Amino acid sequence: MDKQQIIKNILMTPEFQEVIKEIRDNQLNRIIYSNEDEANEREKAYVRVKTIDELMSTLESISKDGEIKSKSWKIL
Repeated sequence: MDKQQIIKNILMTPEFQEVIKEIRDNQLNRIIYSNEDEANEREKAYVRVKTIDELMSTLESISKDGEIKSKSWKIL
């Protein structure tokens, strides 16, 4: 099994999706429920949310890379 397939399998598991959603939601809640004077904490949580989003985008891109390549050969 290659890296692409392993990542695709991980992304498809409900447990993984649940954990990622929980981590992301926790950070969003830190932003929503922070006090007015906790701008630094909100900024940290925002950076974490963006990091999670970037990680998921990268993993999804890797998992779909083979599909894109195989379709591009069909066009040619």
